[in-house]
Amino acid sequence: EIWLQDNYITGEIPQNVGAMKNLDYLWISGHRGLVGTLPPSLFELINLEFLYVNGNSLIGSVSENIGQLTKLMDFRINDNSFNGTIPDAIQFCQELEILDFSHNDLSGTLPSGLFKLSTLQYFYLRANSFTGSISEDIGQLTKLIHLLVDENKFNGTIPNSIGLCQDLEKLHLQESGLHGTLPDGLYDLINLQDLYLDRNDFSGTISERIGDMTGLLDLRLYENRFSGALPST
Repeated sequence: EIWLQDNYITGEIPQNVGAMKNLDYLWISGHRGLVGTLPPSLFELINLEFLYVNGNSLIGSVSENIGQLTKLMDFRINDNSFNGTIPDAIQFCQELEILDFSHNDLSGTLPSGLFKLSTLQYFYLRANSFTGSISEDIGQLTKLIHLLVDENKFNGTIPNSIGLCQDLEKLHLQESGLHGTLPDGLYDLINLQDLYLDRNDFSGTISERIGDMTGLLDLRLYENRFSGALPST
């Protein structure tokens, strides 16, 4: 294990980091002086279960070779300056429970492989430039607890299959370019605590079924085009 978080490390991640074949935990976070790209040999660490490189000044893209890290459970690259797309090979990381790509310069559409991560519980893509729609395949991620994909450039609607994610507690879709009416499936999320839909282009009415969402603590709907009366429930 290597724990190097929150120091004043500068320079780049060494190119020969892949020589540590038995490494299962790599935490290099919180170093604004740490620059450069993820070295290719990093993706040769096939025993890695935890990879944290968040809160640095890293650039470049995430290699398709991420698919070689099949034991990875927790992968965080948030708060850097990564660009490019999410590689479809992420689908081979079948043990992933936490994935945080927030606050980067990532773009493109969400690859189909992403929705094959059946063990995923915490999924964060906040504050990037992702486009396209959120696939109906989101319903395959039935273990999701947090889905925070706000502040992107999506289009399309909320997929009805979101209702299959019965463990969801936090759903943050604010300022994401979404439109349309709210699907019936949304009201099936009875464990939801936070529902942020503000600053989109949603329309239509709010269903009486919102009363079924008895766990809601924080509901944000402002700056949309909803109409009709507020449900009495």
